[in-house]
Amino acid sequence: MTVVSAWIWVATRPARDEAKARADLRANVEARQQRLVRAAADGVLHDAEIVQIFPPGKPAKGLVDIRRQGESVTVIAEMLGLGPPRTFIFVHETVVEGCYAFRISPPAHGAPRVCVRQLPDKTCAAGAPSSAPTR
Repeated sequence: MTVVSAWIWVATRPARDEAKARADLRANVEARQQRLVRAAADGVLHDAEIVQIFPPGKPAKGLVDIRRQGESVTVIAEMLGLGPPRTFIFVHETVVEGCYAFRISPPAHGAPRVCVRQLPDKTCAAGAPSSAPTR
């Protein structure tokens, strides 16, 4: 019974590690969303503020593109989630990446609204268009 339990625990560890990495990714996305709300609270969201919120994190690119349309701003960023580190001969950890669009709408009454949606990974993999700010 102990051997079977240990085998099941070892066999399901990759799935548990990936679930923890995905939870970390969601937490990172929510944290960036809140930082965007605070940065846009004064009614103006500068490119420099956005660059500070989305630094690159290896292997994720971080900020990919900034698109402005009227008073709305859409930020496209590749985000990173890390699972717990594991040691077996070498230290490794599960890494998940996701491409997200953060749409910041101007404040109507109070705080600005930031809507987040996940994009296909190929959107971030294609890289930034020539209009992206330099870091």
